[in-house]
Amino acid sequence: MRNLLCIGLTLLCLACASDPQKEMEKKIIGEWCNPYTYESTGELKGFHFKKGGVCEAINIPTLDLKTWNIEEGYLFIKGFSLKGNGEKEVYETKEKIDLLTTDSLCLLARESNPRLLFLYLNTKIIKERVTVDTLLRK
Repeated sequence: MRNLLCIGLTLLCLACASDPQKEMEKKIIGEWCNPYTYESTGELKGFHFKKGGVCEAINIPTLDLKTWNIEEGYLFIKGFSLKGNGEKEVYETKEKIDLLTTDSLCLLARESNPRLLFLYLNTKIIKERVTVDTLLRK
């Protein structure tokens, strides 16, 4: 019985030691693209989240992204939006992380009616799961 108690306390300590935010930060590292854009155009467009909070846009020439961070379940992305005349405008987003797995990232952009979610797939699996619709590309 004493051994079971020690094992239980050890498991409890390990569970408390894991930080959900740090786990999300580890999972989000990588390239994430919109599957609907890929399906309709064959282009990978999205975000590349790098270690150290560095963020880059993937195939979105109007965005010059710089940083990302996660706080209390929200993803913050900062950088610049590039105008056609060469001017830069501050770009900042705050979206709730609705789902984050090794394959899928779902961001809640608006909670009110209508609810607005954005889905991104890890680029390691997007080509396996999404077929480019060649009829839409013509």
